[in-house]
Amino acid sequence: MAFLFAENTPFEWPVTVCVPNGGTHDEIVITGHFAMIDDEEFFEADPDITARSAGIEAEIAKLMKVFKGWGEGDLLDANKNPVPPTPENIRRFLGQRPARLGVTEAYATAITPTKGFRAKN
Repeated sequence: MAFLFAENTPFEWPVTVCVPNGGTHDEIVITGHFAMIDDEEFFEADPDITARSAGIEAEIAKLMKVFKGWGEGDLLDANKNPVPPTPENIRRFLGQRPARLGVTEAYATAITPTKGFRAKN
């Protein structure tokens, strides 16, 4: 198999969202749709984030560069209808801390290989 050297290489990866429920957490796993981008683009300088809300908004904007949605039927509304992964719905989803944490961990895990690499002591 050859390495695909292309911009914004798309891939799917499981995203675990931990939802509070009665003093514990339910783990909901969805299929995240991602784009692999250059580290420089992902970690480019953030705007002034002195306010907490600005920091959250910067985090959402960064994740929206790589998180492109979810599998069909993975997210449902209150009436149990599928929620389409539109930019507005993705932003609303990432506006919830459990979703942001799950997407962040999934992306970091997906782009950090473990097989064939040894940690230095």
